[in-house]
Amino acid sequence: MARGLLGVGRVQKKQAMSGLIESAGLEARTMTMNEQLKQQREIAEAQTTGTLTAAGGATGAYLGAKAGAIGGLPGALIGAAIGFLASKLF
Repeated sequence: MARGLLGVGRVQKKQAMSGLIESAGLEARTMTMNEQLKQQREIAEAQTTGTLTAAGGATGAYLGAKAGAIGGLPGALIGAAIGFLASKLF
């Protein structure tokens, strides 16, 4: 009888360890995927910031140049600042 109970205990221990190992593997994969998503989100935000800053700068330069001969540079700077702020707010 003791041998049978020890055998059952060993089987249960083996099954429990398998479950814990599988759970740890799932957690590791989840953490890796979350880290990848975080990095992709940061890249997308940086691209959006760059795009809106450039678009704002170009628009500001165009409108500033239409306003006067020296208005292009200040207009570009103001437009770039507005584009940058828009990318951070929205």
